[in-house]
Amino acid sequence: MSTETPLDPAFFASRACNGMPTNTFFPAPYDLATLDRARAACASCPVLRQCASWAAPLVENRLITEAVVAGVLAPALAGKRYAVARAAAVEELAAIAAGDVSVSDLGGAAWTAA
Repeated sequence: MSTETPLDPAFFASRACNGMPTNTFFPAPYDLATLDRARAACASCPVLRQCASWAAPLVENRLITEAVVAGVLAPALAGKRYAVARAAAVEELAAIAAGDVSVSDLGGAAWTAA
């Protein structure tokens, strides 16, 4: 990743989540319907790669938790498998940022590892 800090995607008016209810991106544990709505919005987003690039270091440093960002669930801080889930989320975000995969290609490793 670049050493430049990517711009927070909230500054992009063209983002797919613009105008969506914020709680869509903070699903309750195992609320798959809400998770699917958030992932669907992210999958069609024109700034998906920028969002993933912005989010990856924040998830890695535990600054984003329990939220869907760039179609990836940043896991909660608690739980035995948190470190595994966090690493999976960071890996997914890096792949999206690099353009290697799309949201629909991901199986949600971070979600299933949490």
